[in-house]
Amino acid sequence: MTDNMITPECPEYWHLLNKINVSYECRSPIYSRSELEYYQQRPLDEGKKLNNRSFVLMWEKNPVVAFLGATVESNKKVDLLFYEAPCVIVEDKLKLTACTVKYFLREFDKIQNRITGDIWYRDYLVDGNVSFLTTHLLKKGAIAKPIFSKVIDLSLDKTLLWRKIRKSYSSLINNGLRDMELYIVTREDVAWDHILRFRSLHIRVSGRETRSEKSWHKQFKAIQNGEAFLVLGELKGDMITAGYFSYSNMNCIYGSSASRRDLFHKPLFHAIMWTAILHAKKNGCRWFEVGEQFFKNHPIDKPPTSKEIDISNFKAGFGGDTKSYLDIKLNCSSK
Repeated sequence: MTDNMITPECPEYWHLLNKINVSYECRSPIYSRSELEYYQQRPLDEGKKLNNRSFVLMWEKNPVVAFLGATVESNKKVDLLFYEAPCVIVEDKLKLTACTVKYFLREFDKIQNRITGDIWYRDYLVDGNVSFLTTHLLKKGAIAKPIFSKVIDLSLDKTLLWRKIRKSYSSLINNGLRDMELYIVTREDVAWDHILRFRSLHIRVSGRETRSEKSWHKQFKAIQNGEAFLVLGELKGDMITAGYFSYSNMNCIYGSSASRRDLFHKPLFHAIMWTAILHAKKNGCRWFEVGEQFFKNHPIDKPPTSKEIDISNFKAGFGGDTKSYLDIKLNCSSK
């Protein structure tokens, strides 16, 4: 057997990463090349030091497992996550062996030795099983916390998708489709002006600029690269609602949005979300992840606000099943 570590500096890294045969849970669009550049931006704007520690492990000339993660250094503390998202692994279970797992964990432990803060890892519970890295971290004293997310099966036909949405949403979506002009912006027609208008709406709704202009450029690039799209809603020529969605060949996920608060009496975002769901289905995506679900006493370590629960309930109205993941956190400050 031969082994080889392929890092992001290598030209073939992304090609090899995409070759690994994984189920949909590990193909979250937030780990695409463009989206990771976006997630880098806020830590960079805050002056944090970033170091991409990702690698693809080759075994007998085949990519078998990859680690996606980065160290984030601030105030002399070094954390391991993936910029603003949790780190993950991507594995080909058919090719993974005890030898490759042992080699992988040896390389992972080298990274852990650099960590003086926290490790944040997400296990997507592929096939209902915890990953070997979850077991490894739990043995080191990590804490596991369940995460819930609403996921829509886009293999269902449009009629069945419509039946699964909350009954009250039918008229709200239809009213939005009737009252607004909706535009889907993709790599074929995206212009910087689309981003500028979305950004202006976002600032108006937030009352301030919440992130740098560079982060908007990163989202523009993601759309240009065919890894994201916008759905924009206009009323009499004014943009009043907008949504940003990232996607891969299997999975689409709701990213961010803005809607005029003075028009909340109108069903603004219902039509945006429904349009995005149908566009993702048309593009061949199998799954549409509406977003994390919050409940009265969950997460138990940080009870959600009433606003978070309201947003969660709104998202749940579009149907789908509640999937569970595990967030694994290990504090390394006392090692």
